[in-house]
Amino acid sequence: MINLIKHVDIVVSHEDCWTSHMPFTAYTINLEVYPHKNYLRSRILIDSMENKVISNLMKTHRSVIKVMKVDRFKGGTYVDFLNKYKGSIAGVLYDKEVLILGNLIEGKDEKWSFVTSSKNLREILTEIESLGKVKRVETTDFNPILYPNLTEWEKKVLTVSYSYGYLDYPRRATADELAELLGISKVTFLYHLRNAQRKLIAFFIKNILA
Repeated sequence: MINLIKHVDIVVSHEDCWTSHMPFTAYTINLEVYPHKNYLRSRILIDSMENKVISNLMKTHRSVIKVMKVDRFKGGTYVDFLNKYKGSIAGVLYDKEVLILGNLIEGKDEKWSFVTSSKNLREILTEIESLGKVKRVETTDFNPILYPNLTEWEKKVLTVSYSYGYLDYPRRATADELAELLGISKVTFLYHLRNAQRKLIAFFIKNILA
């Protein structure tokens, strides 16, 4: 049997997680995992400015260990928090050493995009099904040549820029504000953003316009 590399998109309703109670769309911009301490640190952007509602939800849910920071931002809210590793979808994916491409919480469902081998996919899905209801699974053959090779910081900066309207005209946020949100300098922010834009434009010209 040929062991193919698969790009997987999955939608999960995870009742024991804070995500099943989130009434707004949220984007994960960074995950740091500490399995030996049974927690992971998440930084998310939420498409709502209702800070009190968000703060109360995060601080009271049993899957959240500690809320580090809640900041109101133009068009939304930034939350930095610790949540339990064991029993989380992220924990399963990290334990299986998959390549996580993205995570979105929408309609109280978790939407994950990742890359893994076809050999390990059934085992991964079985473990996820033990945590929640899998609503949709889509798999395609993964071809890394089809995707621009963005660094983690380029992905973070690009996600924040798009989510908070830096790429809009007129802009809804400044480079200074987004750099402060990410904890980096304005120069570093613009460096990563321009690198990401250059890679994406080169990819578009080569693969779409050619």
